[in-house]
Amino acid sequence: MKLLWRIPDFLDLEYFFIQDRDLAEKKSESVLRDRDRTLYLEEIEADAAGSEPDREWLIYRWLQARRSRESQDPSGHALLPGRMWYELYGLFWSLFSFLAMAAGAGIAYSFLSYSGKQPVNVSLFFLVFVGFQSLFLFLLLFGFLYRRVRGQDLRASLLLSLVNKGLNRFLFKVRRYGLDSMESSKRAQFAAALAAVRARGKGYGALFFWPLFLLFQLFGIAFNFGVLGSILVKVATTDLAFGWQSTIQLSSQFVSSLVQWVALPWSWLLGSTSYPSLAQIEGSRMILKEGMYHLASEDLTSWWPFLCLAICCYCLLPRILLFAAGTVGRKHALARISFHRADHNQLMHRLLTPRLETRTPDTEQAPSPAKPASAPRESIMVEEELGKVVGGLPAVNGSLVALIPDELYDDCDLQQLEQLCQQTFGYGVGERVRINEEYSDNSAMYARLQKSGVGCPPLLILQEAWQPPIQEMLRFLHELRQTCDEETHIIVALVGKPRPETIFTGVSSIDLQIWKQKLITLADPCLQVTPLKDER
Repeated sequence: MKLLWRIPDFLDLEYFFIQDRDLAEKKSESVLRDRDRTLYLEEIEADAAGSEPDREWLIYRWLQARRSRESQDPSGHALLPGRMWYELYGLFWSLFSFLAMAAGAGIAYSFLSYSGKQPVNVSLFFLVFVGFQSLFLFLLLFGFLYRRVRGQDLRASLLLSLVNKGLNRFLFKVRRYGLDSMESSKRAQFAAALAAVRARGKGYGALFFWPLFLLFQLFGIAFNFGVLGSILVKVATTDLAFGWQSTIQLSSQFVSSLVQWVALPWSWLLGSTSYPSLAQIEGSRMILKEGMYHLASEDLTSWWPFLCLAICCYCLLPRILLFAAGTVGRKHALARISFHRADHNQLMHRLLTPRLETRTPDTEQAPSPAKPASAPRESIMVEEELGKVVGGLPAVNGSLVALIPDELYDDCDLQQLEQLCQQTFGYGVGERVRINEEYSDNSAMYARLQKSGVGCPPLLILQEAWQPPIQEMLRFLHELRQTCDEETHIIVALVGKPRPETIFTGVSSIDLQIWKQKLITLADPCLQVTPLKDER
Protein backbone atom coordinates (compact mmCIF):
# COMPACT_ATOMS: atom_id res chain seq x y z
CA MET A 1 0.00 0.00 0.00
CA LYS A 2 1.30 3.42 -0.90
CA LEU A 3 2.18 5.51 2.12
CA LEU A 4 0.21 8.72 2.46
CA TRP A 5 2.68 10.44 4.72
CA ARG A 6 6.08 11.94 4.13
CA ILE A 7 8.46 13.53 6.60
CA PRO A 8 7.48 17.16 5.74
CA ASP A 9 3.85 16.26 6.52
CA PHE A 10 4.65 15.58 10.17
CA LEU A 11 6.46 18.90 10.51
CA ASP A 12 3.37 20.70 9.22
CA LEU A 13 1.11 18.57 11.41
CA GLU A 14 3.07 19.52 14.54
CA TYR A 15 3.00 23.14 13.41
CA PHE A 16 -0.81 23.15 13.14
CA PHE A 17 -1.19 21.31 16.46
CA ILE A 18 0.91 23.98 18.19
CA GLN A 19 -1.06 26.69 16.41
CA ASP A 20 -4.31 25.11 17.62
CA ARG A 21 -3.11 24.89 21.22
CA ASP A 22 -2.29 28.59 21.16
CA LEU A 23 -5.71 29.34 19.69
CA ALA A 24 -7.45 27.26 22.37
CA GLU A 25 -5.60 29.14 25.12
CA LYS A 26 -6.48 32.53 23.67
CA LYS A 27 -10.10 31.70 22.93
CA SER A 28 -11.56 28.28 23.77
CA GLU A 29 -11.70 24.64 22.72
CA SER A 30 -15.14 25.25 21.27
CA VAL A 31 -13.59 27.45 18.57
CA LEU A 32 -11.47 24.51 17.44
CA ARG A 33 -14.42 22.12 17.58
CA ASP A 34 -16.56 24.42 15.46
CA ARG A 35 -13.80 25.03 12.92
CA ASP A 36 -12.79 21.40 12.48
CA ARG A 37 -16.34 20.04 12.41
CA THR A 38 -17.23 22.60 9.74
CA LEU A 39 -14.08 21.73 7.82
CA TYR A 40 -15.01 18.03 7.97
CA LEU A 41 -18.55 18.59 6.73
CA GLU A 42 -17.61 21.00 3.96
CA GLU A 43 -14.32 19.57 2.64
CA ILE A 44 -13.59 16.09 3.97
CA GLU A 45 -16.82 14.13 4.32
CA ALA A 46 -17.54 14.10 0.59
CA ASP A 47 -14.12 12.54 -0.15
CA ALA A 48 -14.88 9.60 2.14
CA ALA A 49 -17.39 8.37 -0.50
CA GLY A 50 -19.78 6.97 2.08
CA SER A 51 -17.26 4.51 3.57
CA GLU A 52 -16.04 4.50 7.14
CA PRO A 53 -13.09 6.95 7.09
CA ASP A 54 -9.73 5.64 8.25
CA ARG A 55 -8.08 7.56 11.10
CA GLU A 56 -4.78 8.02 9.26
CA TRP A 57 -6.54 9.16 6.09
CA LEU A 58 -8.77 11.59 7.99
CA ILE A 59 -5.82 13.26 9.72
CA TYR A 60 -3.94 13.48 6.42
CA ARG A 61 -6.99 14.97 4.67
CA TRP A 62 -7.38 17.49 7.51
CA LEU A 63 -3.72 18.44 7.08
CA GLN A 64 -4.29 19.06 3.37
CA ALA A 65 -7.29 21.26 4.13
CA ARG A 66 -5.33 23.26 6.71
CA ARG A 67 -2.48 23.74 4.26
CA SER A 68 -4.94 24.96 1.67
CA ARG A 69 -6.41 27.50 4.06
CA GLU A 70 -2.96 28.57 5.21
CA SER A 71 -1.96 29.25 1.60
CA GLN A 72 -4.93 31.65 1.39
CA ASP A 73 -3.66 33.62 4.37
CA PRO A 74 -4.18 37.31 3.45
CA SER A 75 -0.96 38.23 5.28
CA GLY A 76 0.95 36.35 2.58
CA HIS A 77 3.11 34.39 5.06
CA ALA A 78 2.23 30.84 4.08
CA LEU A 79 5.70 29.38 4.63
CA LEU A 80 5.32 26.06 6.44
CA PRO A 81 8.08 24.07 8.19
CA GLY A 82 7.44 21.04 5.97
CA ARG A 83 8.01 23.03 2.81
CA MET A 84 11.15 24.63 4.23
CA TRP A 85 12.51 21.23 5.31
CA TYR A 86 11.76 19.73 1.88
CA GLU A 87 13.51 22.54 0.02
CA LEU A 88 16.53 22.59 2.33
CA TYR A 89 16.85 18.81 2.23
CA GLY A 90 16.80 18.95 -1.57
CA LEU A 91 19.51 21.60 -1.39
CA PHE A 92 21.62 19.39 0.87
CA TRP A 93 21.03 16.46 -1.48
CA SER A 94 22.47 18.37 -4.41
CA LEU A 95 25.22 20.00 -2.37
CA PHE A 96 26.39 16.73 -0.81
CA SER A 97 26.43 15.01 -4.20
CA PHE A 98 28.51 17.75 -5.82
CA LEU A 99 30.95 18.19 -2.94
CA ALA A 100 31.46 14.45 -2.45
CA MET A 101 32.07 13.78 -6.14
CA ALA A 102 34.42 16.75 -6.38
CA ALA A 103 36.28 15.61 -3.24
CA GLY A 104 36.62 12.04 -4.50
CA ALA A 105 37.77 13.13 -7.94
CA GLY A 106 40.19 15.73 -6.58
CA ILE A 107 41.83 13.50 -3.98
CA ALA A 108 42.10 10.56 -6.39
CA TYR A 109 43.50 12.80 -9.14
CA SER A 110 46.25 13.99 -6.80
CA PHE A 111 47.20 10.38 -5.99
CA LEU A 112 47.26 9.49 -9.69
CA SER A 113 49.77 12.17 -10.61
CA TYR A 114 52.40 10.48 -12.76
CA SER A 115 55.43 12.30 -14.16
CA GLY A 116 56.95 9.32 -15.94
CA LYS A 117 59.64 8.85 -13.31
CA GLN A 118 57.74 7.26 -10.41
CA PRO A 119 54.69 4.95 -10.86
CA VAL A 120 51.56 5.38 -8.76
CA ASN A 121 51.99 3.51 -5.50
CA VAL A 122 49.29 0.81 -5.53
CA SER A 123 49.74 -0.01 -1.82
CA LEU A 124 49.12 3.58 -0.69
CA PHE A 125 46.24 4.10 -3.13
CA PHE A 126 44.53 0.89 -2.00
CA LEU A 127 45.01 1.75 1.68
CA VAL A 128 43.54 5.25 1.34
CA PHE A 129 40.62 4.60 -1.00
CA VAL A 130 39.68 1.02 -0.09
CA GLY A 131 41.21 0.27 3.30
CA PHE A 132 40.03 3.35 5.16
CA GLN A 133 36.51 3.21 3.70
CA SER A 134 36.21 -0.50 4.47
CA LEU A 135 37.34 0.16 8.05
CA PHE A 136 34.73 2.91 8.41
CA LEU A 137 31.99 0.60 7.07
CA PHE A 138 33.11 -2.11 9.48
CA LEU A 139 32.88 0.31 12.41
CA LEU A 140 29.45 1.37 11.19
CA LEU A 141 28.32 -2.26 11.15
CA PHE A 142 29.84 -2.89 14.58
CA GLY A 143 28.08 0.17 16.00
CA PHE A 144 24.78 -0.95 14.49
CA LEU A 145 25.06 -4.44 16.00
CA TYR A 146 26.15 -3.00 19.34
CA ARG A 147 23.12 -0.69 19.45
CA ARG A 148 20.80 -3.54 18.47
CA VAL A 149 22.12 -5.67 21.34
CA ARG A 150 21.53 -2.77 23.74
CA GLY A 151 18.08 -2.10 22.29
CA GLN A 152 19.00 1.31 20.87
CA ASP A 153 18.28 2.84 17.47
CA LEU A 154 19.95 5.38 15.17
CA ARG A 155 19.42 8.19 17.67
CA ALA A 156 22.13 6.60 19.86
CA SER A 157 24.75 7.05 17.11
CA LEU A 158 27.32 9.60 18.30
CA LEU A 159 28.40 10.52 14.76
CA LEU A 160 24.86 11.03 13.53
CA SER A 161 23.99 13.04 16.63
CA LEU A 162 26.98 15.36 16.19
CA VAL A 163 26.23 15.92 12.50
CA ASN A 164 22.54 16.40 13.31
CA LYS A 165 23.39 19.15 15.80
CA GLY A 166 25.58 20.85 13.20
CA LEU A 167 22.82 20.70 10.60
CA ASN A 168 20.28 22.01 13.10
CA ARG A 169 22.46 25.04 13.78
CA PHE A 170 22.79 25.63 10.06
CA LEU A 171 19.02 25.26 9.59
CA PHE A 172 18.41 27.74 12.40
CA LYS A 173 20.59 30.33 10.70
CA VAL A 174 18.94 29.73 7.33
CA ARG A 175 15.50 29.75 8.91
CA ARG A 176 15.94 33.25 10.30
CA TYR A 177 16.08 34.75 6.82
CA GLY A 178 12.83 33.08 5.82
CA LEU A 179 10.96 34.00 9.01
CA ASP A 180 11.90 37.66 9.43
CA SER A 181 8.70 38.76 7.70
CA MET A 182 6.49 36.51 9.85
CA GLU A 183 4.52 37.57 12.87
CA SER A 184 6.29 36.83 16.15
CA SER A 185 3.63 34.31 17.18
CA LYS A 186 4.01 32.36 13.94
CA ARG A 187 7.77 32.39 14.24
CA ALA A 188 7.46 30.85 17.69
CA GLN A 189 5.04 28.20 16.41
CA PHE A 190 7.37 27.48 13.49
CA ALA A 191 10.36 26.93 15.78
CA ALA A 192 8.28 24.90 18.23
CA ALA A 193 7.16 22.52 15.47
CA LEU A 194 10.77 21.79 14.50
CA ALA A 195 11.64 21.23 18.16
CA ALA A 196 8.60 19.00 18.77
CA VAL A 197 9.55 16.37 16.20
CA ARG A 198 13.08 16.20 17.64
CA ALA A 199 11.79 15.94 21.22
CA ARG A 200 9.23 13.21 20.58
CA GLY A 201 10.92 9.95 21.38
CA LYS A 202 8.75 6.94 20.64
CA GLY A 203 6.24 8.90 18.58
CA TYR A 204 8.59 9.44 15.64
CA GLY A 205 11.44 7.14 16.64
CA ALA A 206 14.38 7.38 14.25
CA LEU A 207 12.25 8.81 11.45
CA PHE A 208 14.11 12.11 11.34
CA PHE A 209 17.51 10.41 11.51
CA TRP A 210 16.97 8.32 8.37
CA PRO A 211 17.33 11.35 6.03
CA LEU A 212 20.65 12.14 7.70
CA PHE A 213 21.72 8.51 7.34
CA LEU A 214 20.77 8.63 3.65
CA LEU A 215 22.82 11.80 3.19
CA PHE A 216 25.85 9.99 4.58
CA GLN A 217 25.39 7.14 2.11
CA LEU A 218 24.82 9.59 -0.74
CA PHE A 219 28.09 11.27 0.15
CA GLY A 220 29.89 7.90 0.05
CA ILE A 221 28.31 6.92 -3.28
CA ALA A 222 29.17 10.24 -4.91
CA PHE A 223 32.71 10.17 -3.45
CA ASN A 224 33.41 6.74 -4.93
CA PHE A 225 31.97 7.72 -8.29
CA GLY A 226 34.38 10.65 -8.26
CA VAL A 227 37.31 8.31 -7.49
CA LEU A 228 36.29 5.89 -10.26
CA GLY A 229 35.84 8.75 -12.69
CA SER A 230 39.33 10.05 -11.98
CA ILE A 231 40.89 6.62 -12.53
CA LEU A 232 39.07 6.07 -15.81
CA VAL A 233 39.87 9.57 -17.09
CA LYS A 234 43.57 9.23 -16.21
CA VAL A 235 43.76 5.77 -17.78
CA ALA A 236 42.05 6.97 -20.95
CA THR A 237 44.04 10.19 -21.38
CA THR A 238 47.50 9.40 -19.99
CA ASP A 239 50.02 6.59 -19.98
CA LEU A 240 49.41 5.69 -16.34
CA ALA A 241 51.72 3.25 -14.56
CA PHE A 242 51.10 1.44 -11.26
CA GLY A 243 53.65 -0.27 -9.07
CA TRP A 244 54.06 -1.52 -5.52
CA GLN A 245 56.82 -1.32 -2.99
CA SER A 246 57.32 -1.97 0.70
CA THR A 247 60.11 -1.60 3.22
CA ILE A 248 58.89 -4.83 4.78
CA GLN A 249 60.30 -7.79 2.89
CA LEU A 250 57.13 -9.14 1.30
CA SER A 251 57.42 -11.81 -1.34
CA SER A 252 55.64 -11.53 -4.66
CA GLN A 253 53.87 -14.81 -3.85
CA PHE A 254 52.41 -13.35 -0.63
CA VAL A 255 51.21 -10.23 -2.46
CA SER A 256 49.69 -12.42 -5.20
CA SER A 257 47.81 -14.52 -2.63
CA LEU A 258 46.54 -11.34 -0.94
CA VAL A 259 45.39 -9.91 -4.27
CA GLN A 260 43.55 -13.15 -5.15
CA TRP A 261 41.84 -13.14 -1.75
CA VAL A 262 40.72 -9.52 -2.23
CA ALA A 263 39.46 -10.35 -5.74
CA LEU A 264 37.35 -13.33 -4.62
CA PRO A 265 33.98 -11.45 -4.84
CA TRP A 266 34.37 -10.84 -8.58
CA SER A 267 37.05 -13.23 -9.87
CA TRP A 268 34.54 -16.10 -10.19
CA LEU A 269 32.60 -13.99 -12.69
CA LEU A 270 35.29 -12.04 -14.53
CA GLY A 271 38.14 -14.55 -14.34
CA SER A 272 41.85 -14.07 -13.68
CA THR A 273 42.10 -11.11 -16.06
CA SER A 274 40.39 -8.90 -13.46
CA TYR A 275 43.45 -8.87 -11.18
CA PRO A 276 47.25 -8.96 -11.72
CA SER A 277 48.88 -12.37 -12.10
CA LEU A 278 51.94 -13.46 -10.14
CA ALA A 279 54.21 -12.57 -13.07
CA GLN A 280 52.63 -9.11 -13.41
CA ILE A 281 53.00 -8.53 -9.67
CA GLU A 282 56.65 -9.46 -9.84
CA GLY A 283 57.09 -7.26 -12.92
CA SER A 284 55.54 -4.19 -11.22
CA ARG A 285 57.53 -4.32 -8.02
CA MET A 286 59.54 -1.14 -7.54
CA ILE A 287 63.00 -1.21 -6.01
CA LEU A 288 64.29 2.25 -5.21
CA LYS A 289 67.92 1.76 -6.27
CA GLU A 290 66.94 0.12 -9.57
CA GLY A 291 64.44 2.73 -10.73
CA MET A 292 61.60 1.79 -13.07
CA TYR A 293 63.23 1.52 -16.48
CA HIS A 294 63.55 -2.24 -16.18
CA LEU A 295 59.76 -2.66 -15.54
CA ALA A 296 57.49 -3.86 -18.34
CA SER A 297 54.67 -1.53 -19.46
CA GLU A 298 52.01 -4.30 -19.51
CA ASP A 299 52.85 -5.17 -15.89
CA LEU A 300 52.58 -1.53 -14.78
CA THR A 301 49.11 -1.16 -16.34
CA SER A 302 47.69 -4.42 -14.96
CA TRP A 303 46.65 -2.90 -11.64
CA TRP A 304 43.97 -0.35 -12.60
CA PRO A 305 41.15 -2.89 -13.30
CA PHE A 306 41.83 -4.45 -9.89
CA LEU A 307 41.68 -1.06 -8.15
CA CYS A 308 38.44 -0.07 -9.91
CA LEU A 309 36.76 -3.38 -9.07
CA ALA A 310 37.96 -3.21 -5.46
CA ILE A 311 36.44 0.26 -5.05
CA CYS A 312 33.18 -0.93 -6.65
CA CYS A 313 32.99 -4.07 -4.50
CA TYR A 314 34.18 -2.86 -1.10
CA CYS A 315 33.21 0.81 -1.16
CA LEU A 316 30.56 1.67 -3.73
CA LEU A 317 28.35 -1.43 -3.53
CA PRO A 318 28.05 -1.39 0.31
CA ARG A 319 27.08 2.29 0.15
CA ILE A 320 24.40 1.53 -2.43
CA LEU A 321 23.09 -1.34 -0.29
CA LEU A 322 23.08 0.88 2.81
CA PHE A 323 21.26 3.58 0.85
CA ALA A 324 18.62 1.03 -0.19
CA ALA A 325 18.37 -0.22 3.40
CA GLY A 326 17.99 3.38 4.62
CA THR A 327 15.19 3.97 2.12
CA VAL A 328 13.39 0.84 3.32
CA GLY A 329 14.02 1.83 6.95
CA ARG A 330 12.55 5.27 6.36
CA LYS A 331 9.42 3.70 4.82
CA HIS A 332 9.07 1.32 7.75
CA ALA A 333 9.52 4.21 10.18
CA LEU A 334 6.75 6.10 8.38
CA ALA A 335 4.49 3.05 8.45
CA ARG A 336 5.05 2.46 12.19
CA ILE A 337 4.06 5.94 13.32
CA SER A 338 1.04 5.85 15.59
CA PHE A 339 -1.88 8.19 15.06
CA HIS A 340 -3.33 7.62 18.54
CA ARG A 341 -1.45 10.35 20.33
CA ALA A 342 -3.25 12.93 22.45
CA ASP A 343 -3.32 15.54 19.68
CA HIS A 344 -4.54 12.98 17.15
CA ASN A 345 -7.31 11.79 19.46
CA GLN A 346 -8.53 15.31 20.09
CA LEU A 347 -8.49 16.08 16.38
CA MET A 348 -10.53 12.95 15.61
CA HIS A 349 -13.00 13.97 18.29
CA ARG A 350 -13.39 17.44 16.79
CA LEU A 351 -13.82 16.07 13.28
CA LEU A 352 -16.27 13.24 13.92
CA THR A 353 -18.33 14.38 16.89
CA PRO A 354 -21.52 16.23 15.91
CA ARG A 355 -21.86 19.60 17.58
CA LEU A 356 -24.58 20.25 20.13
CA GLU A 357 -25.51 23.71 21.24
CA THR A 358 -28.06 25.22 23.57
CA ARG A 359 -30.14 28.20 22.57
CA THR A 360 -33.51 29.75 23.35
CA PRO A 361 -36.48 29.76 20.99
CA ASP A 362 -36.50 32.59 18.48
CA THR A 363 -40.20 33.31 18.76
CA GLU A 364 -41.71 35.06 21.72
CA GLN A 365 -44.70 33.41 23.36
CA ALA A 366 -47.48 35.14 25.21
CA PRO A 367 -47.32 34.82 28.97
CA SER A 368 -49.72 32.40 30.62
CA PRO A 369 -50.80 31.88 34.21
CA ALA A 370 -48.69 28.76 34.39
CA LYS A 371 -45.58 30.62 33.16
CA PRO A 372 -45.36 34.28 34.21
CA ALA A 373 -43.93 36.85 31.81
CA SER A 374 -41.12 37.67 34.22
CA ALA A 375 -39.80 34.09 34.18
CA PRO A 376 -36.73 33.47 32.01
CA ARG A 377 -37.25 31.65 28.77
CA GLU A 378 -36.41 27.97 28.86
CA SER A 379 -33.08 26.98 27.32
CA ILE A 380 -33.51 23.98 25.06
CA MET A 381 -31.02 21.57 23.47
CA VAL A 382 -31.13 21.46 19.68
CA GLU A 383 -29.35 19.17 17.23
CA GLU A 384 -27.27 21.27 14.88
CA GLU A 385 -26.69 18.33 12.56
CA LEU A 386 -30.10 16.61 12.41
CA GLY A 387 -29.96 12.84 12.47
CA LYS A 388 -26.30 12.71 13.41
CA VAL A 389 -26.76 12.37 17.16
CA VAL A 390 -28.61 9.30 18.29
CA GLY A 391 -28.30 8.07 21.85
CA GLY A 392 -25.75 10.68 22.91
CA LEU A 393 -22.36 11.69 21.58
CA PRO A 394 -20.17 8.90 20.18
CA ALA A 395 -16.96 7.88 21.96
CA VAL A 396 -14.69 8.45 18.98
CA ASN A 397 -11.50 7.50 20.82
CA GLY A 398 -12.75 4.52 22.84
CA SER A 399 -12.75 4.32 26.63
CA LEU A 400 -10.49 5.72 29.34
CA VAL A 401 -9.92 5.08 33.02
CA ALA A 402 -10.99 7.94 35.29
CA LEU A 403 -8.78 8.47 38.36
CA ILE A 404 -10.87 10.35 40.91
CA PRO A 405 -9.57 11.66 44.28
CA ASP A 406 -11.26 10.62 47.52
CA GLU A 407 -12.81 14.01 48.16
CA LEU A 408 -14.54 14.02 44.76
CA TYR A 409 -15.32 10.34 44.28
CA ASP A 410 -18.62 10.13 46.19
CA ASP A 411 -19.98 13.32 44.61
CA CYS A 412 -18.93 12.36 41.08
CA ASP A 413 -21.97 11.57 38.96
CA LEU A 414 -20.84 8.82 36.55
CA GLN A 415 -23.44 9.62 33.92
CA GLN A 416 -22.53 13.30 33.89
CA LEU A 417 -18.81 12.46 33.86
CA GLU A 418 -19.36 10.16 30.90
CA GLN A 419 -21.27 12.85 29.02
CA LEU A 420 -18.63 15.50 29.66
CA CYS A 421 -15.76 13.16 28.69
CA GLN A 422 -17.46 12.31 25.41
CA GLN A 423 -18.32 15.91 24.70
CA THR A 424 -14.89 17.35 25.58
CA PHE A 425 -12.43 14.56 24.72
CA GLY A 426 -14.28 11.96 22.63
CA TYR A 427 -13.73 9.23 25.27
CA GLY A 428 -16.16 7.07 27.15
CA VAL A 429 -15.49 6.20 30.79
CA GLY A 430 -14.67 2.52 31.01
CA GLU A 431 -13.69 2.39 34.68
CA ARG A 432 -13.45 4.62 37.73
CA VAL A 433 -10.54 4.29 40.16
CA ARG A 434 -10.38 5.96 43.57
CA ILE A 435 -7.04 7.59 44.40
CA ASN A 436 -6.10 9.09 47.74
CA GLU A 437 -5.25 12.73 47.93
CA GLU A 438 -1.74 12.26 49.30
CA TYR A 439 -0.61 10.26 46.25
CA SER A 440 1.53 8.23 48.63
CA ASP A 441 1.11 4.51 47.93
CA ASN A 442 -0.35 3.83 44.50
CA SER A 443 1.43 0.56 43.71
CA ALA A 444 -1.85 -1.39 43.71
CA MET A 445 -3.39 1.11 41.31
CA TYR A 446 -0.37 0.91 38.98
CA ALA A 447 -0.62 -2.88 38.92
CA ARG A 448 -4.34 -2.58 38.21
CA LEU A 449 -3.71 -0.28 35.24
CA GLN A 450 -1.33 -2.80 33.71
CA LYS A 451 -3.36 -5.91 34.44
CA SER A 452 -4.31 -6.37 30.77
CA GLY A 453 -0.64 -6.77 29.80
CA VAL A 454 -1.03 -4.49 26.78
CA GLY A 455 -0.09 -1.21 28.41
CA CYS A 456 -2.17 1.42 30.11
CA PRO A 457 -5.42 2.71 28.64
CA PRO A 458 -5.92 6.48 28.29
CA LEU A 459 -6.20 8.10 31.73
CA LEU A 460 -8.23 11.00 33.05
CA ILE A 461 -7.27 12.53 36.39
CA LEU A 462 -10.00 14.69 37.89
CA GLN A 463 -8.66 17.70 39.79
CA GLU A 464 -10.03 20.86 41.34
CA ALA A 465 -8.43 23.78 39.54
CA TRP A 466 -8.86 26.24 42.40
CA GLN A 467 -6.32 24.20 44.39
CA PRO A 468 -2.85 24.74 42.86
CA PRO A 469 -0.87 21.60 41.98
CA ILE A 470 1.45 20.47 44.75
CA GLN A 471 4.75 18.60 44.47
CA GLU A 472 3.08 15.28 45.32
CA MET A 473 0.81 15.72 42.32
CA LEU A 474 3.77 16.24 40.00
CA ARG A 475 5.45 13.16 41.43
CA PHE A 476 2.25 11.18 40.92
CA LEU A 477 2.09 12.23 37.25
CA HIS A 478 5.75 11.33 36.79
CA GLU A 479 5.15 7.87 38.27
CA LEU A 480 2.13 7.40 36.05
CA ARG A 481 4.20 8.14 32.96
CA GLN A 482 6.86 5.69 34.07
CA THR A 483 4.20 3.04 34.64
CA CYS A 484 2.44 3.64 31.34
CA ASP A 485 3.67 3.86 27.78
CA GLU A 486 5.33 7.05 26.53
CA GLU A 487 2.38 7.59 24.18
CA THR A 488 -0.40 6.95 26.71
CA HIS A 489 -2.80 9.88 26.70
CA ILE A 490 -3.01 11.33 30.22
CA ILE A 491 -5.61 14.06 30.74
CA VAL A 492 -5.65 16.27 33.81
CA ALA A 493 -9.31 17.33 33.70
CA LEU A 494 -9.93 20.42 35.81
CA VAL A 495 -13.16 21.44 37.50
CA GLY A 496 -13.96 24.63 39.39
CA LYS A 497 -15.28 25.12 42.88
CA PRO A 498 -18.12 22.65 43.49
CA ARG A 499 -21.71 23.75 43.90
CA PRO A 500 -24.34 21.93 45.96
CA GLU A 501 -25.88 20.39 42.84
CA THR A 502 -22.68 19.41 40.96
CA ILE A 503 -18.91 19.30 41.11
CA PHE A 504 -18.58 19.85 37.36
CA THR A 505 -18.24 23.62 37.21
CA GLY A 506 -16.26 25.98 35.01
CA VAL A 507 -12.59 26.82 35.55
CA SER A 508 -11.23 30.34 35.74
CA SER A 509 -8.55 31.32 33.22
CA ILE A 510 -6.12 32.21 36.04
CA ASP A 511 -6.42 28.78 37.67
CA LEU A 512 -6.02 27.08 34.31
CA GLN A 513 -2.88 29.08 33.56
CA ILE A 514 -1.36 28.17 36.94
CA TRP A 515 -1.90 24.48 36.29
CA LYS A 516 -0.48 24.65 32.78
CA GLN A 517 2.61 26.56 33.88
CA LYS A 518 3.27 24.08 36.64
CA LEU A 519 2.71 20.90 34.64
CA ILE A 520 4.69 22.08 31.62
CA THR A 521 7.81 21.48 33.74
CA LEU A 522 7.21 17.74 33.30
CA ALA A 523 8.00 18.11 29.57
CA ASP A 524 5.45 15.42 28.73
CA PRO A 525 4.07 15.81 25.16
CA CYS A 526 1.21 13.35 25.84
CA LEU A 527 0.00 15.07 29.00
CA GLN A 528 -3.02 17.30 28.47
CA VAL A 529 -4.24 19.88 30.97
CA THR A 530 -7.69 21.22 30.17
CA PRO A 531 -11.04 22.09 31.78
CA LEU A 532 -13.52 19.24 31.82
CA LYS A 533 -16.29 21.73 31.18
CA ASP A 534 -15.49 24.61 28.86
CA GLU A 535 -17.71 27.59 29.69
CA ARG A 536 -15.75 30.33 27.96
